[in-house]
Amino acid sequence: MDEPERLARITEQLERLERLSAKQAEAAAAAEQLMTREFVGRADKGGITATVDGAGNLLAVDIGRLSMRRHDGVTLGDAVLEAIHAAEHAAAEARTALTGDLGAGLGLGDLCGDAQQLFHGVRTRPRSR
Repeated sequence: MDEPERLARITEQLERLERLSAKQAEAAAAAEQLMTREFVGRADKGGITATVDGAGNLLAVDIGRLSMRRHDGVTLGDAVLEAIHAAEHAAAEARTALTGDLGAGLGLGDLCGDAQQLFHGVRTRPRSR
């Protein structure tokens, strides 16, 4: 590989790294926004609701009076868990959607291998003092 071709490929790799850096900043901002969102899950025809944050931390559980009257402790507990799991699932889907295409179109799979190949055998000049 001659020097101009090598420089062109190095420039291309640097541009890919810049795009990656921009995408990373975008992802960090989106992740921060996701953590402030709340996700609600429902059970027992909406009589029980659970709220979690973007990380899946449980924030609240609300049990309606009708649900408390209608169910024994075990059934009520199962319904509460169902609502919590539904809320956690909604938060997980949002996280998956956020991270789903972070690397799409950046061509990162071969970035390190290409960089190694390009810099292999490149002689560095000693710095002048």
